[in-house]
Amino acid sequence: MTKAELLDVAYKNLPPKEYMADKAAMKHNVQLVRIPVKHCALNRIELVWASLKNFVCSNNVRFSLNDVEQLTKEFLSSIDPNHVKPYFDHVKKHEEIFKAADKIAEEMENDLIDEDEGEDNMVDMDSGDSD
Repeated sequence: MTKAELLDVAYKNLPPKEYMADKAAMKHNVQLVRIPVKHCALNRIELVWASLKNFVCSNNVRFSLNDVEQLTKEFLSSIDPNHVKPYFDHVKKHEEIFKAADKIAEEMENDLIDEDEGEDNMVDMDSGDSD
């Protein structure tokens, strides 16, 4: 067997990945949501982090580390359900946008597949110029 064939066999026989977070969530009957990589618009924590940085940046007048720490504590202590609701609304809006885009992409893919299957894939050899 070649190395590529051995790797193929190894990958096919790998046990499924098990995450400690999944086990803990299952134990407490909690469903985990996994966010796609590099999709900050779907991550509420990233939205809060961006708001925190914006708050510190716009209120930091002396540029000292103590001021940054104090402003951070001030921002974090001001977070309440009313403050967080827009983040949830933002994520829900983007989820709907992504779902709509996925649906359109699937429909386009199905249309392309249907068109390809309907066409006669034969090459017309008589269409070329003959001298």
